[in-house]
Amino acid sequence: MTDDQAPSTAESVPADKRVAGLSFHARLVLSLVAAAIIPLAAFGVAEILVGAVDPDGSARILVFVIAITAAFGVLVGNQVAHNLSTPLRALAAAAARVGAGEPAQPVIVPGSDLLAALAEEQNRLGAEVQRRNRQLAEVLSSVATVAPSEGVERLLERAAADARSAFGLIDAEIGLIDPARFAPGERIPGESLPVQAEVRAGAERLGILQGHLPATSTWQPADQALLDLFAREVGVAVRNAELFARVEVQNAQLRALAEAKDDFLRGVSHNLQTPLTSIRLYADQLARAGAERPAEIIVEQADRLSRMVRQLLTVSRLESGTIRPRSEVLALAPRVRRAWEALGIHHVELRLVDASQGWLAIGDADQLEQVLWALLDNAVKHGAGPIDAEVGFDATAQQVWLRIADHGAGIAAVDRDHLFQRFARGTTGVPSDGSGLGLYVARELVRGMGGELVLEPTTEAAPGAADPGEAESGEADPGGATFRLTLPGEPGLES
Repeated sequence: MTDDQAPSTAESVPADKRVAGLSFHARLVLSLVAAAIIPLAAFGVAEILVGAVDPDGSARILVFVIAITAAFGVLVGNQVAHNLSTPLRALAAAAARVGAGEPAQPVIVPGSDLLAALAEEQNRLGAEVQRRNRQLAEVLSSVATVAPSEGVERLLERAAADARSAFGLIDAEIGLIDPARFAPGERIPGESLPVQAEVRAGAERLGILQGHLPATSTWQPADQALLDLFAREVGVAVRNAELFARVEVQNAQLRALAEAKDDFLRGVSHNLQTPLTSIRLYADQLARAGAERPAEIIVEQADRLSRMVRQLLTVSRLESGTIRPRSEVLALAPRVRRAWEALGIHHVELRLVDASQGWLAIGDADQLEQVLWALLDNAVKHGAGPIDAEVGFDATAQQVWLRIADHGAGIAAVDRDHLFQRFARGTTGVPSDGSGLGLYVARELVRGMGGELVLEPTTEAAPGAADPGEAESGEADPGGATFRLTLPGEPGLES
């Protein structure tokens, strides 16, 4: 390595702290030259002053000898400076490698002088840095692989094993006990060195990590700082594992409660269906006996209650994930008309417009029937006047859609965000006597079939419009709610 290649620290030192002057090489050469010339010059001058020699001739000879001596001193000084600076450059390069995080290479300087001692100290420092880098890498690897699901006991066992490996301990154990009960151990010559660190989670003292080093090992403040860092990470991991265990217990309890609730809903649904069947049977007998209107009311209410029970059962199956829709090809408009007739509503008119042009929906017939009943029943309960329904299609999106508008009081802005939640009821208007499950069940069933159910802005529906966007661009209606149902579709034979 030449002088030009020697690492320089001048760039890393602030300008106001740099010392101006000659380099070490120049100062050493000048010192050697001065050491050779000054005694010679002093001796010649002294000879001339005492008159022991001829002043004129001796002065010329003295100048010549001084010049020769100076040149020789420069040559010798350069060689000596080069020999002395070579180990210094090697030490500077080794220090630079250590500072850059590279593996330290030992510097060999023969002898027992100051340079040899400096090289030995640099080699020791490089080995210490490498050892601590290895320890830090093992600590980071241990922390990165910790999983709260392992549990506290398994986590402590792993942490103790990692501490033994990373810090070279003979033994190590971690106890979740009060650290104040343990005083730091004293080192006894010839015996293993005790080390310890507090296991903490923030300011909370959770326990202590204890271990022993071999008697020949050293333990520096930097080692203790790294062990303290490891112990704190262990403390955080222990606290996370404890919280994870609590959450698991709570989740298990919630799952048990959910299963109990589902069992209850299934039991209630089954038990209600039996008396409903009897009510329907006797209502039919009343109708045949001549009491037609009371029998019709009983039948209508029994059917209504039966559908509500069916909703409860569907909610239970939705939450347990047991509902699996069947894909069938369906004509949507006839299904709407059939669901309306099943409701038995005689005092409200349904104005149905079929603009599907032969397009067919893809979905589950039974689930679609339940969705349509919920939407139409909701429109009757909250509407005013006729119910407008329109069926259309979107060829680009391969969808069939249905829009149902009730022209009623509308839905307040405060209710729109939670409209499709379970047991949701409006905060304004006349209180509903429904279960609050209809729209929730309808949306979940539609999504299960690959479609969507949304509440459109409160605009007047435009029956007969082929494009639903035409209705949406009209003037805002002060009341009324419009629901839009979309399902995957495909063109039929007529389209």
